[in-house]
Amino acid sequence: MNCPVCKTSQLNPNKLESELLSQSCQRCGGDWIPGAPYWKWLEEHGANLPELEVPTSEFPVSESPVYLDCPECQWRMVKYMVGRGTGFALDHCHSCKGIWLDNNEWEVLRKRNLHDDLNSMLTEFWQGEALKEERRKRFERINLAKFGAEDYAEIKRVRDWLEGHSKKQELLAFLTDDDPLSV
Repeated sequence: MNCPVCKTSQLNPNKLESELLSQSCQRCGGDWIPGAPYWKWLEEHGANLPELEVPTSEFPVSESPVYLDCPECQWRMVKYMVGRGTGFALDHCHSCKGIWLDNNEWEVLRKRNLHDDLNSMLTEFWQGEALKEERRKRFERINLAKFGAEDYAEIKRVRDWLEGHSKKQELLAFLTDDDPLSV
């Protein structure tokens, strides 16, 4: 099989985990995980490991910006957001059920104990949560650009304070009243 990213590089056997083999590209560092062996490994792997909050910047990933064709059956693969602060998507073949991970993505997933959640990442629920996370990040970037870091931090502090306040509505009315002395 050839690499779906490099196109001409031959994929070679690689051991990702005990009892889990992949086909790896020496040129781009990506890994092809065939569907059936991954699901078998997952069954034998045991309990789902709890997710860890670990910075993943120590493993720079190289996300493929284009849609890829499956190296095994040549079907167009579908991108699934991983979310959880990882900043990348995995590519999944709906035909043969294999998964392509770009350079260092397995390492990031493993470090966060998400490597045993690939099946969950393919669900509508996981994708919905990942999409919400992306929207929150985009909203934050927009507001940072609009208000600046200092003002944005302050307005977030005020918003958090207001959120649990028993007189929230009265305080908001006071804040939005152009002439509070006219009452």
